[in-house]
This record gives sequence, structure tokens and C-alpha cells, in this order.
Amino acid sequence: MSEAKSEETGTQAVRMPVASQTMSQRSRAGLDVLGGILKFTSVATREAARQDFETSPEGRALTEAHATGTADTPEAIAERVDKAKDLAASLPNYRMERFAQRYVAEEMMNRNLVAAEEMRAMHEHLDSLPVNSAGGSLALDPEAPLPDWYEGIHFHLAPIGVDGYDLGTKGAGIGRVFRYGGFAAVPPGSNIGGQRIDVVQQFRRRDHTRILEIGCGSVFTLLAISKVFPEAELIGCDLNGRGLKEGHRLAEKMGLKVDLRQCDARTTGEADESVDAVFSYAVHHEAPVPVNREMFAEAFRILKSGGEIVISDPPPFRAVDMFTAVLLEWDNDHREEPYFREACLANWEDELRAAGFVEVEAYGLGAQSYPWVTRAVKP
Repeated sequence: MSEAKSEETGTQAVRMPVASQTMSQRSRAGLDVLGGILKFTSVATREAARQDFETSPEGRALTEAHATGTADTPEAIAERVDKAKDLAASLPNYRMERFAQRYVAEEMMNRNLVAAEEMRAMHEHLDSLPVNSAGGSLALDPEAPLPDWYEGIHFHLAPIGVDGYDLGTKGAGIGRVFRYGGFAAVPPGSNIGGQRIDVVQQFRRRDHTRILEIGCGSVFTLLAISKVFPEAELIGCDLNGRGLKEGHRLAEKMGLKVDLRQCDARTTGEADESVDAVFSYAVHHEAPVPVNREMFAEAFRILKSGGEIVISDPPPFRAVDMFTAVLLEWDNDHREEPYFREACLANWEDELRAAGFVEVEAYGLGAQSYPWVTRAVKP
């Protein structure tokens, strides 16, 4: 970063870039190359791999069995997925496409860290500036121990972990690459921002006045909720304190009033029957199934009678074709998603019914059953 001499002190002072300059040209170029690799391989190379798989005798048989076996037990589905995975691993186009996925996923996270560090002075300067208060709140609990299923896992190949780097929420590099879609369950060419709003619109009612998002991360999904429910009181909870701190700063800057708190979604701190709606987006595959059961029980406790829960998570194996199931399963071992497989074998509809919910239904909104929506009502 360039330096300028201060006229007042005679010392070397950092010349701050304009706020729109969020990364260096070098970082932008490198990340755009990764985006190009992802865009090409997730379309052309992946389609070639799919054709190789589905036209082979074994692949054709597995595809047909999967299409007619949607009511199979999780054990039967898992066995079929494992056979399909072994077959796919023998196909050169599949191996090349998966190599590109791993390379882009890991390099994207590394370059995002470098991009943020290059602009450390700018980020620290912007964080020091006052913002117009929207009236929201931030409650952090940095001394709270992390759950054992969460601590030490570097989700999505984050090189320093989810909450281990002070600028971890600053880099814009992930968005520059992921805007093309093509990772995990997100089909290539997806409008990720638009998908959030599409999922929020799956609430049956429009009169909810108090909405809680579990696993909110930053505030981008809360912003989508505000567009559908502009008058509602919005609350977000998450384990990641740094993400919440950054989310609070952004929300206040945008004029979005939200109350953010650092807590486990199994113990939200809300009173019984105190919220009208509970929402989650791409959260449940990040935790083991038993933990999700506790989340659903907590959501049931805090919802008012007639309140709704709407969740969106990667589709289950039973809701996609055989080759797509193989792509989803791959993330479990290769993109630091240790609970992806068990989530894709789970049935969130049955888990919500077991928690006491009624009017439970699940369905896909777009290509390859993504976004996959599960919604229910508290009687």
C-alpha cells in the first residue's frame, strides 16, 4: 500500500484507499481466475463426467435403482451412494472436475485471507468510523465454550478456522468466486442472493412480527428476511462471535435494525412461545443429527402456537439423481464438511414431526432440488 508524508507531523502516514477498493488488483485477478476455473469445470467438465457415469452399465443401473428407490432406508441409500462414489472415482473426467473443486475451494480461502491482510489498514480504519445507528444490538459471550462437535473444525477449508482470524469476515474474495455457483449443492449459474429471498418467501403467513434466525452468520439472510417482512423485529444467533460483530457493523451501516447474540441454537435464551417464526439457511448440515434434534426442540419451545419454521439445507440424497448424490457426498471428506453425509441421509421432515410440528412438507425450488426447503407449523 502506498504511503504519503504527513504535512502536520512529518511522519510517514498510510494513505487510505477509497472505501470501494476492497482488495488489490493482484488479489482481484487471482480470485477471478479461480472463478473462471470453477465456472468452466462445474459446467463443461462436470457434464462430461455425468455422461461418463450415466452411460456406463453400472452407472445406468445405479441411476435407475436410485430413481425408483426414494423410499429406501437410509442404510440402503448409503450403500448405493458408496457404490456410485467408487464408480465415479474411476472416471477421468470426474477426477479432473473434483480436482478443480478442491483446488478452487482451498485456494479461494487462502487468497481471501491474503486479500484481507493486504487491506488491513483500510479495514481497521473503516471499523473505527462511526455509523448511523439503526437501533440494533450485539450481545457477545467470548468466554462461552464451543461445543465439541464445532470446536477445531475448519469448515469449508478455512485455513485458520471459523473464528480464529480477526479479519476473517472482511475479505470479499469468497463472493468473487462463489458468485458463479457450482460448489456443493449450489448449481452453476445460481443467483445465490435471490435464492435466499425465494426461501424466505416460503413462509405461509406474512403477518409474523418477531422472527429469529438460527445460525445467522453475518446479516445477509436477515437482510433477505427484512425484504419480505419489513416491519418484523429480527433476531439472529450464532456461535461465531467475529461474524456477529461484523454483521452488527454492517447492519447498523445499512440501517437494518437487528438484535444479534452469540449463543448455541439449542439454547437461544428466548422465552417460551416468544417468537412468531424461526428461520435457518444452510445451517443444519454443519451439525450432527442429534444436535439438530435439539435445535428443532428449542425452535418448537420458543415458537408461539401457529408459528412457523422454515429451513433450507442441501437436498437429501433421496431428492436428487444418483450422480448429484455423489457430488454432495464428496464434500463430506474433501471440503471440511464432516456432517454433510449424515445430513443428506437424514429426514428433516420426520425430525420436525418428532419435535411436535405439524403441516410438515419438503420440496425443491430450483434445479437439482436446490434450494431445498422444509417447513412446518407449531400446533
